[in-house]
Amino acid sequence: MKMLDTSIVIGILRGDSEIKELVEKLKGEEVATTVLTYFEIFSRIYHRNLKREERIVRRMFRLMPILELDGVAADKAAEIMGRLLRIGKPINAIDVMISGIALANGVEELITKDEDFKVIEEVCDELKVNLLNHSVIGQ
Repeated sequence: MKMLDTSIVIGILRGDSEIKELVEKLKGEEVATTVLTYFEIFSRIYHRNLKREERIVRRMFRLMPILELDGVAADKAAEIMGRLLRIGKPINAIDVMISGIALANGVEELITKDEDFKVIEEVCDELKVNLLNHSVIGQ
């Protein structure tokens, strides 16, 4: 299973051509996202009252599993955060929890435009991160 990070969902909504290409390549594969990505996306939608985007995202999220933050995922995330803190590289807690969810669910590849996940990958050999050409996307 492959997992889409919040930055990829935002890219889909913005019509990012690199992400459109990726989505085409992923057809037929199992693709998931997390409850935290759901939270981040809908926080923006409700804040900005984006009705059209809300309809698009709801349809998209119905097509894929939304992986939860359970005890196993939280434990894996805590372990990752501990490693990051030990080497003096604290990362946004949501990104660390997304990584914990990925590990707890046996995700083969986490797809993102967020460089923080490459830092997480440095301390977590089990996590494979596909960092697409990053750009500032207003996260």
